[in-house]
Amino acid sequence: MVDGRTTKLIFAACAIAWAAIVLRAVMNTKGPEDFVITVTQSEVQSFAREQLETLQIRSFADKVEYCSVIFENADGDLETTRVIAGHEASCELSYFDEPGMAPVASIHTHGAYDLRYDSERPSVLDLESDIAEGIDGYIATPGGRFWRNDRVAREAVQICGAGCLTQDPAYRPCPASAPPERFTLPELRIRRDEGTFVC
Repeated sequence: MVDGRTTKLIFAACAIAWAAIVLRAVMNTKGPEDFVITVTQSEVQSFAREQLETLQIRSFADKVEYCSVIFENADGDLETTRVIAGHEASCELSYFDEPGMAPVASIHTHGAYDLRYDSERPSVLDLESDIAEGIDGYIATPGGRFWRNDRVAREAVQICGAGCLTQDPAYRPCPASAPPERFTLPELRIRRDEGTFVC
């Protein structure tokens, strides 16, 4: 049978545990200083290129897109969230905005070469999603192109052309539909709506 003194000790232990949980939650709450990003855009771009390069062969073999979010951690280093396997022509990004984690860019591959898809440039959804999330986006294509979705300029810019990243061995160039070096959001919508991709 539990006596009064034991009951008081149990309540005291519970109170201490509760106080520790509250203190930890308060210390993990983001303040304005937690959102200060120190990495440069060129550092993010270089990191994105490395990550996409490692995903290309896997993306070709599995015939799906792979995606992730690049974030700066509390120490100022770049990391990625867990890489997610998507579908043949889509990948749904998800991340948890935790204390000490500042999302800076999305990355995704465009899967394997397939004539049915205009996959050598970012899609309207790719650019719209990055703008909505307030982060830049980086895309690797089956032809080995490397793109940046610039959320501020609201345009997609080709950083380097075919072959600058690993290419799908099945890739065949399509001169009649080679993408320009940049697309504004309205231009991407026109290309999508008019179905101007022909090869």
